[in-house]
Amino acid sequence: MKKFLLLLLLSTGAFAQRQVYNVQWYCIDEKPFKKGQCDVSGNEYSFVFLDAQKKSVTFFLTSMKLNYVIKDSYADATDKNYTYYVLENESGRTDMRVNKKG
Repeated sequence: MKKFLLLLLLSTGAFAQRQVYNVQWYCIDEKPFKKGQCDVSGNEYSFVFLDAQKKSVTFFLTSMKLNYVIKDSYADATDKNYTYYVLENESGRTDMRVNKKG
C-alpha cells in the first residue's frame, strides 16, 4: 500500500461547489515518513481540483495525475488557516493539508 503525505501551499479560485487551486509548491513524502522530507517536490505548473460535494480530489502535478476520494475533512483547532483532508484511492490513504489563506 502506497501512502503519500502531501503538503500544499495553495492559492484559490472557486466556482460552484468545485474549488480549483493553483499549487504554489507541493511536497510528496513516500515511505518511510519523515517530518519535513520530500521525496517528490516542485513548484511547476500544477493544479488541484477539489469537489467537496462529490467528495473527489484530482491532482495535476506536472507529469502526473492523481485521483482520490475524500474520506474525511476537518479544521485544525490550533491553526484555523489549514483544512485537513483524508484521501483514499486504489494505492491507499493519504493526508492533504490546504492553506486557506492562499
